[in-house]
Amino acid sequence: MRDENITISHSSFICIKSNVQNTHVRVLIFITKNAKKFTCTSRSDIVNSKDMQAILIANNKIQREILLFNIYNEKSQNANNEQLYIIERELAKVMLNSEQKVIIIEDFNAHHSWWNAKISNSIRTKALIKWVNLHKYNLINTSDINIYYSYSDQLSSVLDLTFASKNMCNHIKNWHINKNVNTEFDYEVILFTIVMKKVKLIENSLNASYNLQKVNWKNFDDYLQKMKDKMIIKMQRIMSLKAKVIYLTECIKNTVKLFIFK
Repeated sequence: MRDENITISHSSFICIKSNVQNTHVRVLIFITKNAKKFTCTSRSDIVNSKDMQAILIANNKIQREILLFNIYNEKSQNANNEQLYIIERELAKVMLNSEQKVIIIEDFNAHHSWWNAKISNSIRTKALIKWVNLHKYNLINTSDINIYYSYSDQLSSVLDLTFASKNMCNHIKNWHINKNVNTEFDYEVILFTIVMKKVKLIENSLNASYNLQKVNWKNFDDYLQKMKDKMIIKMQRIMSLKAKVIYLTECIKNTVKLFIFK
């Protein structure tokens, strides 16, 4: 999250901000107070900037701690600074151990065909891609999924990116945007799950490229209502909560196949 002028407190979250004196930070990390099994430590020794922060996430089930970077690729306010953006000023200087588990997220304000096929001329990507390739990190975003919408200018783009080290990629599941959340800003909410042990995940339906504009939602709802009693009887016969979830998911997926097309 970016924050230029305010400090936000919340009864359910702990706010971690960069320890930069006499300036307003542009990045914040919020950690739910329910995450009592996790230890989150600010790593100002790695980077200490108003536009970039790093925290170390650890618990007894993670073999090696996860280093999380939160970045806003802002232009330097110093007119004489030749290294204009935070990628050149800060990130390019960070050299990490190849065994370190790393996730890098937030607004890179960069345009490239790697994550947006519509881009023919790259903008502000040279230093970023050089650093990512040097560390052999992978892009987690689903390509061409717009995250930024400027409703005033009628523009859309892919600005918020997620990168991860190779030893983290297989642990990140269900990357998607949540269109059901109204942030009142120009950016979508990005969600993903970090799984550090083998569990069976239910595929997130938001990852599929369905054409939701052509769905007959009345027929969709009527069909589910028609099947409801049958589904309830079946659910009552199933004892395992896990089996109930799987059965209900399959019912919804089958309905999706009938009425919603890619």
